[in-house]
Amino acid sequence: MSDDRDLLEYILSQIEILQSYLVDVDEDLFLRNDVLRDACMMKVVVIGEYSSKLSNELKTRFSEVEWQLLKSARNYYVHAYGFVNWRRVWETLSEYIPDLKVKIEKMIPQIG
Repeated sequence: MSDDRDLLEYILSQIEILQSYLVDVDEDLFLRNDVLRDACMMKVVVIGEYSSKLSNELKTRFSEVEWQLLKSARNYYVHAYGFVNWRRVWETLSEYIPDLKVKIEKMIPQIG
């Protein structure tokens, strides 16, 4: 499970970087800034990729996280990038990612 801890710490670091991109950013600025959107999207993809590498044991133990949703979002964004609904991405970044961060911060001390 120590690999899981390393993966969770890496995912957490990616969330923190993602959130640093969004300091003082509102939805309007996000929607107008291609570079910002691309940078945020890359972090979402990385978070989804690394969450899929976590053990099934950990995913079962911490089922309050929607692990399959993270993986599915990663797959969708990688393969359908030109059809992304950026308002939906903004909702994810402003609502789901902060919640995910809290859950991961609580998980890390509980694993070896």
